[in-house]
Amino acid sequence: MVGGGMRRNIRWAVAGLATAVAFAVPAWLCGAVLLPPLLKGDPAIRWSLASALGAVLGSLAVLWSHGFATRTTAAGPSSRSVQATAERAVVIGGDNRAAVSTGNTTAPTAPAPAQPAAGACLAPPPPAPDTVSASGNQAIAIGGTNFGSLSTGDQSGGTHP
Repeated sequence: MVGGGMRRNIRWAVAGLATAVAFAVPAWLCGAVLLPPLLKGDPAIRWSLASALGAVLGSLAVLWSHGFATRTTAAGPSSRSVQATAERAVVIGGDNRAAVSTGNTTAPTAPAPAQPAAGACLAPPPPAPDTVSASGNQAIAIGGTNFGSLSTGDQSGGTHP
């Protein structure tokens, strides 16, 4: 198997090759094939236009190439662990957008989350933890943001026979 440093070098080589091709192919096609019938005059003008088009497409390829070469890839299965070990335990490894109930009663319906005002910028959610676990009876554990209502089945407001 190729090591991490070698894999990174290969990705940079592919990125560089893609950038060079994204410049050279359109520049040659325009300068040698498409523009000669349209511009009968000075070839310097034709090749200047072809090079400008190649530079635009090459700069777009540079943006893609940088992202391609620097992105991280997962080496194996995700290290995230999600476990529910008790009776009626609920565990969610990401964001929750629905009602969750662990008891005999249903969870109350939560109002829909308020929409941000126009032009308001929301902060990105915090990263989800690597381990999410619900180990108690009727426990709820969520490894992300909760937008739904939650109920463990416990009754509030006094004693019941």
